[in-house]
Amino acid sequence: MSEKDNKATSLIPGFDPKAFAKNLASQAGQVIPPDIKGADRNFIVEIVYKFCFLSGDALSKDESITMDSSQASLVSQFIGEWAFHKAVDMVRGNIEVSLREGVLQKVAFTVFEVAKQAVLKRMPQEQIIPLVEHHVNTCFKEAINDLKEKGALDETSSQNVLNQSNIDEMAQTQAESEVVGANMSDAKILKLASLALLIKSFPIDKIKNIVGRFNKPEAEVLVQYIKMPDLESKIDTGITARCLEEIKGFLPQPQNLTIKRCYSRLYKIVKNSDKNKISNIIKDERPIVKDFVESAYNNEETVIPARVAAVVCKYLEEKV
Repeated sequence: MSEKDNKATSLIPGFDPKAFAKNLASQAGQVIPPDIKGADRNFIVEIVYKFCFLSGDALSKDESITMDSSQASLVSQFIGEWAFHKAVDMVRGNIEVSLREGVLQKVAFTVFEVAKQAVLKRMPQEQIIPLVEHHVNTCFKEAINDLKEKGALDETSSQNVLNQSNIDEMAQTQAESEVVGANMSDAKILKLASLALLIKSFPIDKIKNIVGRFNKPEAEVLVQYIKMPDLESKIDTGITARCLEEIKGFLPQPQNLTIKRCYSRLYKIVKNSDKNKISNIIKDERPIVKDFVESAYNNEETVIPARVAAVVCKYLEEKV
């Protein structure tokens, strides 16, 4: 994988290595554990971007393989996620900054080769995940032991970092909180948790009004967080602030909002989107939401509150 950031045309239609890497790095920044701060947080975000971009860029210029955008995204995502988890492990293991990138580069290269070959062989994702994890753990242990043999790490430090496992910790936290939706990203969960922190002291009728604007899985997660007694201690305030900025669209809109403007917005979304994709997005939604969206195709306006219509439009815009 070359470190040169050039702008050669991608050989994989629909796959933009830089944009994908920026998006994944942004998501990583939102789920960094709150005990990691300052320069260490910046290091993690930057390393996720760097290795994710390098891998995606290499795939997009490799004339010896045939890969579509979803496959390239999957390989790059594996690299970004494992760079994230192992970077967290190294920070928590108090590994010096000068030693981190070399280890993470070995991890990234291992994931790149293993995931690429598995994807090209069209292995099911549920088989690729444990395969990649096995090779990552082996590679990481070898890299840490190599540093120990060279005298860069002592026995205590090497064992300390090898005993870290951010991926297991995140999985345990998610299982305990019971808020992991089958198709819900960590970033979305954090946004819902941040919103819950903001509105949990609101009057009950206002809380119900806001919760009612989400689809069922999201509403259930939001309610669980609202009921969580120690929520304040589990969310980093910096993350909360960023998340709330991103979910302003779900909060009450200005008074000049009209259903006419919402329909105009809806027609614009539908006009520029694939109908099948829109159908898949709303398939599990409430009937009133489905009727509202489908009205853009049959020109039969549905009676729906303007604020709810605005939330639906915002949701569609994010999805498409």
